[in-house]
Amino acid sequence: MAPAVLLPSSKLTDLEVGATARMLDAAVDSELRTLLRALGLTDNSPIRVCKRGEPCVVQVRATRIGISRRIAQHITVVPDAVSAQATQVVSTAAATDAPARAPLPAAR
Repeated sequence: MAPAVLLPSSKLTDLEVGATARMLDAAVDSELRTLLRALGLTDNSPIRVCKRGEPCVVQVRATRIGISRRIAQHITVVPDAVSAQATQVVSTAAATDAPARAPLPAAR
């Protein structure tokens, strides 16, 4: 079994323009969470930062969304460079933990 990998996360407001990430969580009330989901900001959704500041503009799939800085500070993301490295680590660990298989018999 592959070991659990904890991904370093950031606040959406910490990302630079052009950075990509995946949404991890939004520490907001349920009404605002519902609105963010309706706009396409769901768990693990891909995000690209188009503009920092007020408002913070992000692209989610094919849509650009303006989010107030106050709300963006409560959105936690995992930058893509970090999640790609973690995926590679998990894949490597899974490959080394895989049991050896016996060769298939030759066809007659």
